[in-house]
Amino acid sequence: MKLVERKRIAHLIFLSLFGLADKEQQLELNEWLERRKENRSLLKRLEDPSYQSRCYSAYSQFDTLEGWKKVKPHLRKRDRRVLYRLIPYAAILIMCIGIVTFLRTGTSEPDVLENKREIAALPSGVRLVLEDGRMLELDADGMTGSDSVAGIFKNDGQRLVYNHSKSTVPSQQHLLQVPRGAEYMLVLSDGTRVWLNAESELSYPSYFSGKKRKVELKGEAYFEVTRDTSMPFIVETARMQVDVLGTSFNVSAYPGEMQHTTLVKGKVRTESNGNSVELTPGKQALLTDTGITVQDVDVNDYVGWKEKRFVFKNRPIEEVVRELERWYNVSFVLSKDVRGIRLTANLPKYEDVDRILNIIGDIARVKCEINDREIIVKSE
Repeated sequence: MKLVERKRIAHLIFLSLFGLADKEQQLELNEWLERRKENRSLLKRLEDPSYQSRCYSAYSQFDTLEGWKKVKPHLRKRDRRVLYRLIPYAAILIMCIGIVTFLRTGTSEPDVLENKREIAALPSGVRLVLEDGRMLELDADGMTGSDSVAGIFKNDGQRLVYNHSKSTVPSQQHLLQVPRGAEYMLVLSDGTRVWLNAESELSYPSYFSGKKRKVELKGEAYFEVTRDTSMPFIVETARMQVDVLGTSFNVSAYPGEMQHTTLVKGKVRTESNGNSVELTPGKQALLTDTGITVQDVDVNDYVGWKEKRFVFKNRPIEEVVRELERWYNVSFVLSKDVRGIRLTANLPKYEDVDRILNIIGDIARVKCEINDREIIVKSE
């Protein structure tokens, strides 16, 4: 869809949503809707109250008072009166921006990238390594490789669920490996739910016994822990330990990257090198070279991946492309003139990397060139 047409359709949708379209405008919009099923699906999504709520949420993130302090000294009294009348319509402007964004990214006609080459999707490759070294492939059809562990867990290609009752078979140590380009959900024997992000591993027993429930994480995972005060839940990484009673939290422990624990609800204690801190909801424990630092964060910025979204809030482009590399199994090469650029975006994880690259290109004013599975990013 060309830019001129995209803007025209966005204008018509806006008028229609607010009941302002006249007969001719509504007829023009109806003709566009009849052209393709995707167009009708797009309008349906825009009419969804949850989408409108997200638009308002984006609007509410702006510090209007601080912005007004900066603008006010540069306005004449007459200009100020005009601006006061326009403030109530700011949320509507956000809706318009959302419509244009949907028209750019929500249809099946993404813009063509410079030197575009198709990046084919890879199979999930999620696998379970048993204590005796056997490897079971967990694919969309269920489990392949062995049926001798039947009764311990069930797998449907989307999640692995362990039996809650104590097994007659001795507890085994299992390792779930999630490669690049995949995510997986795991329900442990105590009912604790774990979402593993791309390029992550979790080691855990087939059922818990003793005085504690301990798992070991490499990569990133979101936990919803079943409460059991008699058997604390412990997450260990290469550099820190998180002690839990019953709560929801995210742990990011990728090798070579800053490690952190983000608490959504409940209470946890994070330990490293003899130092420990307790977190309350909305707090994050960040592991640095000098110890553990606690900071206030918007938890949605750190758990959006679980909802299959990329959430970047003033993030350096170097960190952004690392997340994209893990999800799309590609490699990025950043030219010197784009390093240090910071991005803010909240985007769905499209199956096609091209759509994400188009949006990032618009936001950051950069060009993306695809060469096999390598993506070169440079300034326009």
